[in-house]
Parts: sequence; C-alpha cells; structure tokens
Amino acid sequence: MPAFRTLLVISALLAAGPLRAAEAPAKSVEQFLGRYCSECHDADTHKGDRIFDKFSLPLKTLPAVMEARDIIDQLTLREMPPKKADQPTDNERLAAIRSLRDGTAAAETSLQGTGSRTVLRRLSNREYENTLATLFGRRVDTLGLTADFPKEKTARHLDTIGQSLVTSGFLVDQYFQSANRLVETRLGKPATAPQTWRFNSNFVQYEELTGSHSSAFNFRFLNIYEQPNTDTRQGGYGHIEDFKQGVKVSGLYDLEVEATAMHRDTHYDPAIFGIDFSEPFILGVVPGDVTKGHIHYPQAIEPLLASSVVPDNVPTRLKFRVWLEAGQTPRFIFPNGPYESRAAVVTINKRYA
Repeated sequence: MPAFRTLLVISALLAAGPLRAAEAPAKSVEQFLGRYCSECHDADTHKGDRIFDKFSLPLKTLPAVMEARDIIDQLTLREMPPKKADQPTDNERLAAIRSLRDGTAAAETSLQGTGSRTVLRRLSNREYENTLATLFGRRVDTLGLTADFPKEKTARHLDTIGQSLVTSGFLVDQYFQSANRLVETRLGKPATAPQTWRFNSNFVQYEELTGSHSSAFNFRFLNIYEQPNTDTRQGGYGHIEDFKQGVKVSGLYDLEVEATAMHRDTHYDPAIFGIDFSEPFILGVVPGDVTKGHIHYPQAIEPLLASSVVPDNVPTRLKFRVWLEAGQTPRFIFPNGPYESRAAVVTINKRYA
C-alpha cells in the first residue's frame, strides 16, 4: 500500500506540470495587457473600440484570434503602447508576442476543424459577378447586379469562407432577378448601325469651376484636378456636357481623346499635393448615368473601364475601348491625382503669395 500511494503522488505531480506550463503564457499575457494596455483599452475608455479586460488565452473564438493578431502587429511595429506611455522591456514585448503567436496558432488549429463535416458554401457576390461575366462573355460590373444583395460577411478579410456566407430566401430571389436582367440585355437585340460623335467645345464643369473655366478658356478644355470621390468633389470627374444622355445601346465603344499632363514638374513643394510626382499621370474612364445622380459626383456604379498614361506637356491622342450600358456616358478621372486640390491651392496661396 505505501508503494501505491507513492506512485499516485508522482502521477499527480507529472500531470500538474504541463498544466502550470500552459497557464504561464496566459498569465503573462494577462499581466502584460493589464500593465501596459488597460489604461486606454478597458471597458470605460476602449480607445479604438478595443477592450482588453476580458481578453485571455487560450483563444476560443475567431474574433479573439483576429484581436490577438492585431495586438501582435501593434507590438511588433512598436505602435503600442504609445510613446508617451510606460514602455515594456524588449524581453517583455518579445515574450508577449511569442505567447500570442503560439496562442493564435493553437486556436486556428482547433477552430478550423469541422468535425469531419464538409462545409458547403455559396458563391460570394464577387464570384457570382465573375461567373456571369464568364458565362455571358461580357463585363457585368457596369450593371450593378449585386448592388442590392445583402452585404458579405468576411472572415479574416476573406469573402470565401463557407461558415461566414449566409444564404437567405431574399438572396436567392436577388440571384434570379439579376440573372433575368442580364439575360434580357442579351436576347432579341437588333443590330445597330455604327455611329460617331465628336466633341471639341462646351466642356462645362460645375459649381466653383464654372466661372473660372468660362472666363479663362470658354469651356474649350476639360480639366481634371484631383482623384475621384474626394471630400470637396471639385474637378474629380470630367463629363461631356453635350453627351449627358449617354449611349442608346449597350455595347463596346471606341473613345479617342486628346490629353495632356500638365505641371508634374511643379516648382512648388511637392509635399503640398500629397502624391508621388515621379509617377506619370494616369487618365481613367468610368461610366456615369445622369439619371442616377449628379454627373460630376461619385455614383454607385463606376468601375474603371480603361486607363492610360498621359505624356507630359504634349497633346497626345489616346484610344480606349470601353463597355457602356444604355444610358451611360463616359466620364474621365485622374486616379493618381491629389486628394484635395482646393486644399493645395489654399496652402500655396498662404506660403507663396
């Protein structure tokens, strides 16, 4: 009997050893967060929508894994804790990163298992559009077929994880409506004779640009000053005023424009404009529909149809072949232009006037 009791005690000690070893990283991470992170990320403060009060190892959910990865990134880049806050030693930082990495690896292994079940998934909205484009032999992003679909839920920034893709009766109905709409655009369409349009004047641009463009060159040129979809929305889109009604038939259209990139060799401080002047300027083409909103503002459906480098200071003919839906008109954009040209002008006036 004494020998048996000794064996039992030894077994208990052997079992407790690994348990305490597993608890050590969890405890160290908890202490690290409590000491260096809780001041800004507790339930009361939660800066950046981060709350670490209940964060602990082992990680049991996918959101917890993603949060752990964010912490790892911040610690690795030394972005957190903030420079004005108490800083951990290098050994403390490395130990926390190591424990979190081990924790995420272990959690991913356990969370990825499906219990020997195959997880079925549907096509994501992006895959659905790509499939239709392949089946029908034409681009479909100009139609906005999935614009009314429920928004996708991503997992680890991926839209192809079956467990996060939800299928509903509403979505299935949208599938049928979108497919039917696309079929209708392809069936029973009579042949259309080629037609040519030419525009070399009346390039009106709206709001604050109207007066200056009228007095400076009487709308002889179409000027694009900044990238699309900025806060001020001044000069981000160049439309053809006399062709706002758009094309009558969906199809491929050849565009030929004469364009010039100007002032890339500016003598002002390049930092004012916030772009890389070593890159050549780009001219892009997106669709616009005057019935869907302001023609000089961003619209829900505006995929990049074509683009080209624009040579500096030399008027150059550029050719594009683009797909336009009936009612759409081409609009020109400056994809790598400044974000806010108005702010740049204000800064230049203050500094150089």
